[in-house]
Amino acid sequence: MNIQNDSWTTQLKKGVFELAILLLVRKKAMYGYELTSQLNQYSLFTLADGSIYPILKRMGKNNWVTSYWQESENGPRRKYYQITEEGEKIVQQRLNYHKKLYEALESLKEGKYAESE
Repeated sequence: MNIQNDSWTTQLKKGVFELAILLLVRKKAMYGYELTSQLNQYSLFTLADGSIYPILKRMGKNNWVTSYWQESENGPRRKYYQITEEGEKIVQQRLNYHKKLYEALESLKEGKYAESE
């Protein structure tokens, strides 16, 4: 079985796309194609052209990112996305949760089990 085509892997990746995008726009405002190009540098985050826009729209509705239009020297104007204060909170919450989840899986892998209460 190819792990890249596994439905579990697909669902897992969908769950972390938002976090990856927030981490990118946390450093600097980026436009959609720029975000897609950055994500596509990692084989785990491959996105088809245009697939990022529904994610960005949802993130905007959740107030995790804001957007603005800016003229481009190389063509049409571009819509840039930047993180909000609420987006920063989400980054911290999800990174903390990811760390706890990873630690729990590592414990299980090593045969260590949590004690019952």
